[in-house]
Amino acid sequence: MKRLLLLSAFALSGCGVVDAFLMTKYDPNEYDHINHIRVQAAEYKTQCDDAALSQTNAQVIVRDTQAFEFYAQHIPRNDDGYAIAKNINEMAQGLKKQYDTNPKVSAVFCKFKFEGIERSAEIAQKTIGARPR
Repeated sequence: MKRLLLLSAFALSGCGVVDAFLMTKYDPNEYDHINHIRVQAAEYKTQCDDAALSQTNAQVIVRDTQAFEFYAQHIPRNDDGYAIAKNINEMAQGLKKQYDTNPKVSAVFCKFKFEGIERSAEIAQKTIGARPR
């Protein structure tokens, strides 16, 4: 019985080591991308009362979230990171699409979307920052 318990403990700890080895390592460039997006979203949500500026901000954040998605796409064993990047880009694309359809988007909608991007970027930042260095 002791052997079985010892063997089980060794097998489980060995799986943990292998899992940690295969996990995507901390990437300062990926962290910089998401930090930049978070800072932008925080700034842009304060500018939502100006419709023309907000439309430009929506275009800029789409470009930056798309760059983040493209960067995260081909990092080995980064499926979760890529999914987060893709989700944030889809949120930004939704805001831009709204401005393309109707340039007079309400300030409340604009703030809501930028807050969502900011919150998602913060979650991604925590996830990326928690990776082993």
